[in-house]
Amino acid sequence: MPLEAIVTTPVCSAGEDALPEDAVVTGVVSKVHRVGLGLLYETASMAVDFNQLRLSDGRTYAIHAQLTAIDNARERVDSHGVIHGIRATATLSNRVGQHLAFLALGHPFVALPLFALQSSMFHFPDPEIELRRGADFHLAVQFPQQFGSVVKCALPEEIPERNWGDLHTLVNALPYWSYSIRQPQPMDLVNLVYVGSEQEINRAFSAAGWTGAQPNSAHATVKVMRAIAENRGLAEAPMRVLLLEGAQPSMQLQQGLDTLAKRDHLRIWARSEQIDGRQVWASSATRDLAAVFGMHPFGFTHQIQDDVDLERDQVVGDLAFTGCVDSVSYVARPETVRTSGEVYRKGVITDSRVAVVILNSCEEPRQDLSDIGEMPQPRMLVRWIRRVTLTARNHYLRDNWAWRAGEALRFTFHTVRSWQQERKDEQLARELDAKLAARPELRQDFAVK
Repeated sequence: MPLEAIVTTPVCSAGEDALPEDAVVTGVVSKVHRVGLGLLYETASMAVDFNQLRLSDGRTYAIHAQLTAIDNARERVDSHGVIHGIRATATLSNRVGQHLAFLALGHPFVALPLFALQSSMFHFPDPEIELRRGADFHLAVQFPQQFGSVVKCALPEEIPERNWGDLHTLVNALPYWSYSIRQPQPMDLVNLVYVGSEQEINRAFSAAGWTGAQPNSAHATVKVMRAIAENRGLAEAPMRVLLLEGAQPSMQLQQGLDTLAKRDHLRIWARSEQIDGRQVWASSATRDLAAVFGMHPFGFTHQIQDDVDLERDQVVGDLAFTGCVDSVSYVARPETVRTSGEVYRKGVITDSRVAVVILNSCEEPRQDLSDIGEMPQPRMLVRWIRRVTLTARNHYLRDNWAWRAGEALRFTFHTVRSWQQERKDEQLARELDAKLAARPELRQDFAVK
């Protein structure tokens, strides 16, 4: 099966052949293992081979590329670039169902009611790998020699002269943080500004594949819990309400693929300022890395990516990909977030700059991911047979003391490693604060670097 992927990262080359916009890498799906009825494989896998670069003028070059990651997907990519799907029997929904099944074996007269209860609560997850149009692949690429040194282009430093004063005045007036309704500590950093109408914002984000968020409710909470238990996505998952200077967001948007644990999401607040007579909107964008249970109205919360600049740049890239952006300017704040006089949220890594995105009408997007369709699903009979096969196979392989001891050791190892990394990050943050306190003249340098 042939594959095509548009290069969305701005790439700069020191050679004669610079990499223009809309360059395409092409390849094939070279190997597939499907679960099918679960007789041979518990998990699906797929190898992709990207081997050619095609420029917009028709020139083609042979390349060597290896897949390293897939953004916001539940699948994992191994060191050889092979995509591996989930093991359906490892999900919370299957574990609940398995316990109910064993309970029914001891009490046969309640087998049907228990089975109906489990089926109504949770579905058996589909182990297929679903990568629809709009999936973000990360590739490690070896370019041809004539391209010279190829690196990711640096972010723009210069602001157009006509907008310099207006943009700095605008950014200087922005608050640094959004806050929750009940908690006084800062939550998300304000690091994006959009200039355009509400319709232009909606059209641009829709073309980029972003969706809205449903209101918080008991029904939404049940849908969220089911999505977590079944390890699948939820396109319009609810979002926590955050306030900016006491105002609720005008829009809440998100983007994900096939898991609720990971997603890109942002909030947008209408501002009273204008640029060239056009509406100004402030925004904070963060990336969810994992869903964890905690003290929260939904019973869970998300672990947020510490380097918030990565998500800021991701949003800019998504919007630019659609062709709905006229210009982007990165404006430094007057002070870093660590010395702004406000309460600081620990663990946040940022260069303290705000990306100001000037939108166009976006009536005819260059790329439109608003409707990417649905993947074909296996027949119901296949699903039932596969569920029985995988559940029985999992029971005989893993319901023993040796497997459980290994799982406990693995969990302990990852927990300790995560704790050590958190301590290391906190130590680096303290060292940076000490350097800034000792040499105030370096504040802006640290903010940029």
